[in-house]
Amino acid sequence: MTIIYRFRSMDYLIHNYNELEEQELALSSPRNLNDPLEGYQDVVWEGDEILWENLIRNYLLNLLWAANTCALYDDDNFEQIAIRPDLTPDDLPTDEYRHLFDSVCQSFFEERGFRTIPSSLVSLPEPLRRKNLQLVLSLVHRSALASVLETLRTAEIIPETWPEVRNSVEPHSIKEILNGISTAMTDDAVSERLETMASHVLPFQSHTFLRSILQNGVENLELHHKKSIFLFDSFPSRYVTEICDSLIHTDWHSLSFAKDCTNPSMWAAYANEHQGAALMFHVDRQSDESWGVLNVKERTGSQGSEPTYEQIQAPLYPVNYESPPPQMNFFRFLSRLPLPKLMSAWYSTPNGDTSSIVDEILEDEESWREDLWDHFYSMARTKLGQWKHEEEIRMVLPDLLDSEGSLRKVKYDLSQLAGVVFGLRTSLEDRFEVMRILTESSQEGDSTPVEFYQMVFDGTSFRKVKIHV
Repeated sequence: MTIIYRFRSMDYLIHNYNELEEQELALSSPRNLNDPLEGYQDVVWEGDEILWENLIRNYLLNLLWAANTCALYDDDNFEQIAIRPDLTPDDLPTDEYRHLFDSVCQSFFEERGFRTIPSSLVSLPEPLRRKNLQLVLSLVHRSALASVLETLRTAEIIPETWPEVRNSVEPHSIKEILNGISTAMTDDAVSERLETMASHVLPFQSHTFLRSILQNGVENLELHHKKSIFLFDSFPSRYVTEICDSLIHTDWHSLSFAKDCTNPSMWAAYANEHQGAALMFHVDRQSDESWGVLNVKERTGSQGSEPTYEQIQAPLYPVNYESPPPQMNFFRFLSRLPLPKLMSAWYSTPNGDTSSIVDEILEDEESWREDLWDHFYSMARTKLGQWKHEEEIRMVLPDLLDSEGSLRKVKYDLSQLAGVVFGLRTSLEDRFEVMRILTESSQEGDSTPVEFYQMVFDGTSFRKVKIHV
């Protein structure tokens, strides 16, 4: 057995959310955590011509969907919710909509001359990483958007007053850029810097676009500026982020603990500037892959008006601050899509040709699944070294049914709560309320009384001391 600490503000523990009285622990989606790189995946793109063409087709499909969404929502209510990576042509609501998509593809690949771009991407000697894929998509984006908007204008879905697409890059220029990237990839010294260079180029593109808006005057935009920025500038980066976050791994939630409670910055960041508390939990240490387990109850449904719970052994993992998650090929691990969608929209062409990646996966499906989950847990428990001071121990629960939303709660038994540590600034009123709740709860059950501690600074060290109640 060992002790881990859960920092919490009094707002969550007793004032507004009553977590202490309900004996609840709240897990969060990575999108709600304070690290913008939480759950970052080192995804690369490498595949045959079928896979690359279908990636671009999915890009065009989402761009069509996004432009149509912009036309439907009024300016004040528009939010950037218009990217759906799981969307396929079969999901479109009408045959007319599917015909619009076919027209967009015809315009982009044939009339604008981008038919050879997938083969140029196949010929790259190294996989494309995230920023370089985003750069390639940003280069073809204006032509793709022109195909979309012209199709929608012809169908009278968007008004004529919507802005024209200017400054699109010609196909031969894209091929020259890809040839340059290909040449750079053969030089190891330059290849390592490609992702860094793309990271610098992309913000410059965005700032150039925003500067042009400011120079022309926001009031002169025919299209509301939020929609304009989304469609004309931020779409490529949003798309790459969304396909990585939404198509590879199931949604997941995490719960953070710390090995120690004597780091003042942890109290400042996670316990409301030392006004909160740290809950102390007994944990069963393990000798297998996980660091330990915490027995909790997770809601599984309801019986009448009462919720039902299932006891689970939730594994705990030490966060890895030393090494990045392993690389994974995007095309190989599209695990979130049902097989019929995967085959029709990603692994085969409209005329029935199938990618060789299908045979590679089916040849050893068990190893494929093991690799997928190994990468998932590596990704979910890896953070940048700058967070090392937190010494985090993390509970990771996959959301296999995609039903939990951004927040998820589990319940713990009071016998697992070893104690509560109050911060330097925790008020007397809050300390009294915490002690009252836990004392009454201990008396109602068979649990050992919870111990109480106070953080003190004795002039040289920051430590906890026991309060004898």
